[in-house]
Amino acid sequence: MRSFPFRYHGQLLNISVVSVDEGWELWILDGDRRLGYGGRVSVDLAIESWRRGEDCVQVLAEEVKSQVLTGRLVLDPKMPQQVLPGATSAAASG
Repeated sequence: MRSFPFRYHGQLLNISVVSVDEGWELWILDGDRRLGYGGRVSVDLAIESWRRGEDCVQVLAEEVKSQVLTGRLVLDPKMPQQVLPGATSAAASG
């Protein structure tokens, strides 16, 4: 799974890219715990940007990181948890 780590208030978080039908979703994670939804990139948009030599997933991840760091995207530690496709979860097994 592709991810983009960053520090927020001294804590190491990840923006993880999860494949879904017809695209990818970006989730802000603390370990395996979801803290926020970062957005979605469609397959069509990813292919179009790739043809221009761009990486729209990375661009969106950087925007999400910026929004978290500036407080425009508020993280929710009480977000309902579900196991993300492709993720291993110690919390789900324990």
